[in-house]
Amino acid sequence: MVLTPFFLTFKQTSNQHARKGSALFSQTDSYTKPLPTIMKNPFERDDYKFGAESFLIMFLNQYQFILGSDLENYINNDNLFNEKENPCNIYFILRRPKVTINPESVVIKGQEVSFELIIHNKDQKEIILMGLKFPEAKSTLVFNSQYPYNLFSFSDGKDFLFVARPGSLIDYDIAENEYDIPSLDYEIMYIGQSYGKDGKRTALTRLSSHETLQKIYTHTSSEHPNSDIWIMLTNFSQKSMLMTTGADFLKPNQENELDEYQKVSHFFKNNGLYFSEKQKINFTEAALIKYFKPKYNIEFKDSFPNPKHKSYSECYKLNVRAITIEINTDEMKRKIYTKSSEKKVKHMKMFEFNSDEDRISLLGMNDL
Repeated sequence: MVLTPFFLTFKQTSNQHARKGSALFSQTDSYTKPLPTIMKNPFERDDYKFGAESFLIMFLNQYQFILGSDLENYINNDNLFNEKENPCNIYFILRRPKVTINPESVVIKGQEVSFELIIHNKDQKEIILMGLKFPEAKSTLVFNSQYPYNLFSFSDGKDFLFVARPGSLIDYDIAENEYDIPSLDYEIMYIGQSYGKDGKRTALTRLSSHETLQKIYTHTSSEHPNSDIWIMLTNFSQKSMLMTTGADFLKPNQENELDEYQKVSHFFKNNGLYFSEKQKINFTEAALIKYFKPKYNIEFKDSFPNPKHKSYSECYKLNVRAITIEINTDEMKRKIYTKSSEKKVKHMKMFEFNSDEDRISLLGMNDL
């Protein structure tokens, strides 16, 4: 049996829910985040422009971490994301310290092995002790690893029993045993998307020859030689919410009544807010860039949302009040961050498409 923890895969496995009441209707695929209780009371006034407002949440559903040098191998194998059945259209380029195995530390005793993994921080190295057991071994265990010691294996002389990247192995162990190594959190360098004219070109295809990725490789090798580049492939799901004040609380004037009727009709006709796949990817990417402000991104850092951007014009056409982006990497016990965001496993941020003060606002309800 060959174990190959090259790629770490996680999926939010929440139960589907739809919260309903006199004021809120929601639609989603698999979302269980409860509405926070601390927020500004949206019903403190009765002179809003609209009595109904629609809200959009894009939350991280599936994600997979890949060491950059393994990207080609990933593309050529059947993994979580693929072009036909489960495309990935948004990716994160990440950086963190290299992790290698110390070949001189390997000790083999019968079916058990122990060894050291080295975290190559800028100023000092961290040593992590690890052990494995191979009850299926049929003969003496054999260890193999070549410079730069970022890939190793154990075999019994006949079959490979274990093949692993030290970086993937240590993340797997952290997730299983729930301990923390802050130096191994992932710094986001770039957020990008890929969407072909026919909707089939995914991040996998584009990343293999991406200009920005090559630039980050070059800068990292010269300025951060002790670091590795990782790729986080992602899949985001949509949740739609419609908030209503009720006719007994607020009645819009005739000028706004038609807009409100169309907004509510669209919501129930489509079981939520409907967007083309291209626009959905566009505003998700833009919101993520605005929130994280990665070093190598330029567009959207300071210009989202903006009604002049046609790439997400459907949000303005539907008069959506706000979008919230939500990322939760708690399953892998690893944080992602930039210099503009904190190190944490849960990121959430709301952006209003309009700054009108005469419309219901939920700002502040989810700034974690």
